[in-house]
Amino acid sequence: MKTRILATIGLLSIFSCHAESSLTIITGIDYSTGKYGASEKTETLYMPFGVKYETTEWTLRATIPYVETNGPSSVSGAGTDRINLENGQSTRKRESGLGDVVLTASWSALQQGPWLVDLGAKVKLATADDSKGLGTGKNDFSVQTEVYRALDKHTLFGTLGYKKMGDPDGIDLRDPFFASLGWSFRASQASAVGLSYDYRQKILDSGAPVREVTGFVTHKLDAHWKLQGYLVSGYSNASPDFGGGVFVMYTH
Repeated sequence: MKTRILATIGLLSIFSCHAESSLTIITGIDYSTGKYGASEKTETLYMPFGVKYETTEWTLRATIPYVETNGPSSVSGAGTDRINLENGQSTRKRESGLGDVVLTASWSALQQGPWLVDLGAKVKLATADDSKGLGTGKNDFSVQTEVYRALDKHTLFGTLGYKKMGDPDGIDLRDPFFASLGWSFRASQASAVGLSYDYRQKILDSGAPVREVTGFVTHKLDAHWKLQGYLVSGYSNASPDFGGGVFVMYTH
C-alpha cells in the first residue's frame, strides 16, 4: 500500500518531473488494521522518513520507517511486506522500533507524448527486529515496470513486477508476481484525486493473495510543499480490513 502511494504522489506533475534534478523529502503516518489470517486483529502504525532524488532519467528513493504494532506474534512486518508466519505463536504483544529500510531505483525508459514508462528495482533490507515481529529478518528483492498514460486531465497508470522473497528460518515463501491499476484526475492546478487497485500473489501455500483498493487526494500547497491523504480497503486475508494515512512532501 505505502509503496503504491509514494509512487503516485507525483501525479500532479508526472510528465514534467523528469525535466530537471530535484530532491524531495517525504514523511507522514499510516495506520492499518486487519487479522491477516490470524484469530485477532493487528494494528500497525508506520511512520516513514523518505528521500527521493530525480534527474532527467533516474529516480532514486530511500525510505527509513519507524513501526509500532499491536497484535498476534505470528504476524510480522508492515504494509505489503506483512505476513502471517503461522509459526504457532499466538501471544498478543505490542512492539515498536526501526522497520525495514527500502531502497528503490527506477529509469525512465520512455517519455514520449502522453506516455511514460519506468523500469525499476527495489531492495528491502532486513533492518527490522524479527524477534519483535517488525520484519521477517530477511532481505527481499523486486523488479517492476510502471506505465503512465495521460488523457487530458486524467492519468491512467499500471505496474507489473516480480518479487524474490527472503525465507525466514524454517519457512519457504513463494516468490510472487504483483500488479496494480490506477486512475487519477487533475481536479485543479493544485489538486488531484484517484483510485488504485493492488494485487500480489500469495506467498504462503496456506495464505491468500493481496487485494486492496486505495482512494487518494493530493494537494499542492505551493511550489515546494504537497500533501496526500488516502484510505485503503482490503479484500483478502493478506490485506488490511481498513487503513489510511497522510503524507507531507517538500521538494527543492
